[in-house]
Amino acid sequence: MVYRAILAFVLSMLVIIVYDVFFVPKRPVQKGIPHTVAKQQKEVSSQKAIPVTKLSSVKDLGQEIVVSTPLYKVTFCESGARVKDFVLKKYRQTVDPNSPLVHIVVANGILPLGLRFLHKDTPLDTVYFTPDKTQLTLKEGDRPQRLSFTASLNGLVVKKIFTFYPDDYHIDMDIQIVNQAKSVLSDNLVIFLANKWPKKKDRYGFRGAIFYLQNKFEEIKWKKIKGEIIKSGELQWAGLSDKYFMTTLVNRHLAKSSFVVSRQGQVLIGEWLTSPMEIKSGKQKDISFLLYFGPKEVDRLKKLGYHLDKAVHFGFFDTIAKWLLYVLKWFYKYTHNYGLAIILLTVVIKILFWPLTHMSYESMRRMQKLQPHIQRLREKYKDDKEALNRELMKLYKTYKVNPMGGCLPMLLQIPVFFALYMALAYAIELRHAPFITYLPFTNKLWLADLSAKDPYYITPILMGISMFVQQKITPSTMDPSQAKFMLFMPIIFTFLFLNFPSGLVLYWLVNNLLSIVQQIYVNRKLGG
Repeated sequence: MVYRAILAFVLSMLVIIVYDVFFVPKRPVQKGIPHTVAKQQKEVSSQKAIPVTKLSSVKDLGQEIVVSTPLYKVTFCESGARVKDFVLKKYRQTVDPNSPLVHIVVANGILPLGLRFLHKDTPLDTVYFTPDKTQLTLKEGDRPQRLSFTASLNGLVVKKIFTFYPDDYHIDMDIQIVNQAKSVLSDNLVIFLANKWPKKKDRYGFRGAIFYLQNKFEEIKWKKIKGEIIKSGELQWAGLSDKYFMTTLVNRHLAKSSFVVSRQGQVLIGEWLTSPMEIKSGKQKDISFLLYFGPKEVDRLKKLGYHLDKAVHFGFFDTIAKWLLYVLKWFYKYTHNYGLAIILLTVVIKILFWPLTHMSYESMRRMQKLQPHIQRLREKYKDDKEALNRELMKLYKTYKVNPMGGCLPMLLQIPVFFALYMALAYAIELRHAPFITYLPFTNKLWLADLSAKDPYYITPILMGISMFVQQKITPSTMDPSQAKFMLFMPIIFTFLFLNFPSGLVLYWLVNNLLSIVQQIYVNRKLGG
């Protein structure tokens, strides 16, 4: 039974990994070139399709306007009052403290927060806006500060007002449109996001579009975006994301909207299409968004509301993973080391499962002692399976042995294992989190990033050795062929864990060591 449980565990892990790398749940999307627009857009009679914003040369952007806070530095340009650069001051590209800071917006031909009308030939994305200041600096403890841009074009006065906060990554964006023309303006406003990612792929990472639509979280991976994809309805927020960071528009008014996703080379483009609006001559229209350009931190996003924390999603075992992450962060408050936090978490999990694993070990020990009786029964009733099963059940009942007892603890730990794998691989809190930064007695980086693999494969090898020791001291009830197979399990697991996050390998290594201690205790208690 233990053999079957372990085999199922290995196969399950392989299936999950293959699924995570090569597949993604298919969600219903609207596709088409050109875009066929959803129900809300039919209210505009002239609207047939959504013209896609095309890449253009990033030239003649005008003067730069720089806003600096303790958390980030954002550079606007006068052309379209768009974001030219967005640098996160607390995050670097690698574990090297001298490596470049993370840029979550890179000039690529389409700059975020540009505006255009769906039908009106008014190039708001490139017209020059006049800023009310050229530089803005916020320090810790400062009050929120504003930066406004104003442009006039074709009888329209458009103002973009940004409000910045010193202690958070969210930005308020208010758009004011005054119609000074004699005719009524009837159109949809388009606000777009864009980002360029390098061709280098993170095998276990994510890049693509994310949405919170109709009270449900959805995501579309980069490789699934072949043409243009439309999401329409009560769209609360939408944006572009990689594994750790996101640029997101939040709809404050929850009016029906659409978000159009497309790819042009290595650039991913997201276009927010507002519901149809009508502005009479001499009237003003106000549109308000919350922007989040920053790390995917669960606590920070949850505090902002709007279900933004749903952007951090750990797959099928999302709830378990978030609880494990919560416990890890709690331990980190006191240890200031996520490696130690993982060890403490492992101890807690082991204590919680201790009664079950203890029963399992005792059951396997008793099963081992019953093997001579079982063998005699098999020889006696080799031609009568029904009689054999009856006698075996009587034997188990007499000696109070559960033949399935060895499988249950292993099966119950599988969700925990997978959940922890997702948390360690995708949680930004573990990004570049060190345990033992340098290999002892050397200057070589070792476990400097618990979300990455062990560069020297020391922990996977130690894990394999601990698994072998655990296997040798665990009572066996297998036949010879199964026993031979089990000899290869430590080797299989070692190779399987080579490229896993080192934090996950650390968890499994410590778990094995604790299991060895527990097994020795049971063996001494029951004799042998």
